[in-house]
Amino acid sequence: MVKLIVAVLVVWVLLSPPLFTDGECTREFEAVLKGVEDDREALGRLTAARQYLSERKVEHRYLTLDQCRRARMRFIDQCGPGPMLYATVPVENLICRVYRDDAVTVQLHYTDHERLARVQVDMAPFKSLPIPFTRTAVHWGR
Repeated sequence: MVKLIVAVLVVWVLLSPPLFTDGECTREFEAVLKGVEDDREALGRLTAARQYLSERKVEHRYLTLDQCRRARMRFIDQCGPGPMLYATVPVENLICRVYRDDAVTVQLHYTDHERLARVQVDMAPFKSLPIPFTRTAVHWGR
């Protein structure tokens, strides 16, 4: 019986941290999204965006249109009209990093004239467990 209680306690300890993030994971995602929106002018041209990301030490990767079409990487929904930059911004919060996602990804799609055409910012979504017969839900990794 003691082993069962210890096992339940261990499972509870492993599963409970994401219940107490108090929205920190979502705030980190929204901070990256707001940063991209606020710095849209600096990201408007491909060469300026590459310099901008390098100066801020944000890990990024440049893909030509041909590379995008040939590789069809799982994280790219669709290739743009020209080249793209794929940046990953690490998540600071350890609980968010372990239980939700380790990075916020930013896709910057450019036209063939190197002007910003489309921006996509992604992070794995948090999970919610609705409590039956109530209007509340428990959020995991929010």
